[in-house]
Amino acid sequence: MTSSPKAVVPPGAWDTHTHVMDPEAWPYAPTRDYTPKAALLSEYPTRITGCTSIVVVQASMQGRSVEPLLDTLAKGSTLPNTTLRGLATFYGDDDDDLSPEYLDKLHAAGVRGTRMQMMAWGHGEQRGGEAILERIRRFEKPFARLGWVICVFCPLKAWAEMADGLRSIDPRVKIIADHCGGSFPGSETKPAFQSLLGLLRDDIIHIKLSGLERLYHGHTDSILSMAPIVWAIVEAGPSRIMFGSDWPHTQLGVSRVGKTEEQRH
Repeated sequence: MTSSPKAVVPPGAWDTHTHVMDPEAWPYAPTRDYTPKAALLSEYPTRITGCTSIVVVQASMQGRSVEPLLDTLAKGSTLPNTTLRGLATFYGDDDDDLSPEYLDKLHAAGVRGTRMQMMAWGHGEQRGGEAILERIRRFEKPFARLGWVICVFCPLKAWAEMADGLRSIDPRVKIIADHCGGSFPGSETKPAFQSLLGLLRDDIIHIKLSGLERLYHGHTDSILSMAPIVWAIVEAGPSRIMFGSDWPHTQLGVSRVGKTEEQRH
């Protein structure tokens, strides 16, 4: 791959966190937390990121159906020199959703795992590490066969609570801590952050450097307030970090439905 003069990551790197929204073709769920503008696959800013390998994440307002994601992945063949993969939403309350036949179908379409949005942002009950770990274990066996990913966005405290349990998860399942592991400015001084780094150093998890704007939102030092956290993550596990642009949330405005700016998914 030829790197763009403005590329923000090394040549050949993946953008592991993007969303594609086409509400005309796939209407949003009637009950949702936010209403984003349309963001079509053809609008992805390759010239800015330099990435032609992209992971599309099913967004919460797209509802329970995986069809919008599958439609996007199917269109990947129309983009020159572009590789697409997807993370679907699995609710784990239907055994058919985790059947080998269904997962094989999704794998063939380009799905490579799931993303769990477990950050309550102060709205409703915040699940703790025990409940999140139980949910991870629900997917462990069916995902291990395919070497799939479980990407989790949850509070930093929950990672510390899960630390011992995550060490016994089948290593074929790749556990990813989304959005800097839920760290906020100042988290670098907390014991829970050191626990997160321990999981990274011991090759138990990967950490995605993404979603920074919602983590430092409102902080007087803006993105610089996240620098100690990012540098600590990079130093602890340089081979186990991932880049995610969080496009289009980093560029397009959204019309909120009862939530504040930092609560974007």
